[in-house]
Amino acid sequence: MFWGNPKLPLKDDQQAWIEGSFQWLLTEFGEEYFLRRRTILPEPSFFPDKYKGTEECVLKLAERICAYMDVSPACVEVDFFTDRDNTAEKHRLGGEESHSGAAGLYATKTSNEPRKKIFINISQFKKPTSLVATIAHELGHVILLGGGKISREDESHEYLTDLITVFLGLGIFTANSAFQFSQWQDHSHQGWSASRLGYMSEEMFAYSLAVYAWMRGETNPKWSGHLALNVGHYFKQSLKYLEKGGQTSLRQLAHPER
Repeated sequence: MFWGNPKLPLKDDQQAWIEGSFQWLLTEFGEEYFLRRRTILPEPSFFPDKYKGTEECVLKLAERICAYMDVSPACVEVDFFTDRDNTAEKHRLGGEESHSGAAGLYATKTSNEPRKKIFINISQFKKPTSLVATIAHELGHVILLGGGKISREDESHEYLTDLITVFLGLGIFTANSAFQFSQWQDHSHQGWSASRLGYMSEEMFAYSLAVYAWMRGETNPKWSGHLALNVGHYFKQSLKYLEKGGQTSLRQLAHPER
């Protein structure tokens, strides 16, 4: 028709990187393992514990996310930091930033250490979606860096750590936290603020989620209703591209839903 074929909301090199990295994850962890993953939703059935914004609650939440990502809680030590202390500076490793923004950081120097240490910024305690995303990203470090699967010298290791959260079913949280906009108002002023969390853009997260759904044969996943407005738009555009036979180096691993 005159409106043409579906197009992707991201650049060719970004598509190539996502697909190549997704294929690496499939090779590393297995196709059956990927197909068995549950998509974790921001619903009480997945997070039944009452959350009060305390350190105890965050530790319990981290333990639950460990289970969702197949990480043994006994192998992870969770601690906390604030923007006012120098925790991030102390754990800067090899001349590189060891933290993912100001939200969290992975503070384990070598994969030989039996317990991997992650820090969570207490500023995340009042932002449940960002908190889950931060914990998932840092546990991604535990799996990839802590497991000796990738090196800090790999320039794209932070992006791959974002991507594994999608691969393991936590992508709704990390995608929705990629860009956050908020407005505020008091008795005399009003304004807005915007923040980023993670390394991949909304468009990259959206295409990664579309790949995740398409490869699993999910043609109209109900979980997409949990995606933020922009991410949801890019996701639908990307999934339509894949379903209409758009160029991709990947293949579907499950028959499409009817």
